[in-house]
Amino acid sequence: MLQPTRYRAVLGSPPARGSRQELDDLAILRWNQRSRTPAGILHSWLFLNRNLSLFNAAVGADLARTAPSLFAGLPAFLERAEARKDQLKDAAARPRPFANHGDLKPCLPLEMSWSYPSGHATWFATAALLLADLLPERRERLLPVGLQGGYVRAYCGLHYPSDVAAGQRLAEALSQELIASPQWRTFKQQLAGERRQLLSVPPAGLPLLMD
Repeated sequence: MLQPTRYRAVLGSPPARGSRQELDDLAILRWNQRSRTPAGILHSWLFLNRNLSLFNAAVGADLARTAPSLFAGLPAFLERAEARKDQLKDAAARPRPFANHGDLKPCLPLEMSWSYPSGHATWFATAALLLADLLPERRERLLPVGLQGGYVRAYCGLHYPSDVAAGQRLAEALSQELIASPQWRTFKQQLAGERRQLLSVPPAGLPLLMD
């Protein structure tokens, strides 16, 4: 499961230094830096840590309290995806954008690990796709939250946009393989009762997702 050759093909190579694609990446990062707002920066900080609770509003429930088995069990699948992402990131060895371009000033704490693919983009998109398989009724609400977890990394200058796009491509492939696994099928069957609880809409209805 999670064979490395397949994922290397999904990712491809990061844009070369000085290439047209890297120049496009930099143009976006510099525009983001010029146009950041206090509200946008605060929004980015919400996604600083990889936490399933950030999907609560999309589901319309407190995942930790309403679905403790899901909340405790899903990280094991995400850890498998994370391990594959780490191998690919080490192989690509792309420096962070601020490491090569001193004018870029990230609005989140600096991280000195490699940049391609974005780990946050991979984690959040994979989590959203796995949750969407468990709760297809909430799919259209979950997927945008998963994408936001990656977009904020380029908004705040910690990753090139191409790093984020690569992480989201990787998440698609990883989630497909995880969902096809017998372990996932067993896990999904065990959550039938919690799934019914999660689909119980709050009295005032589902909250509006602004992003």
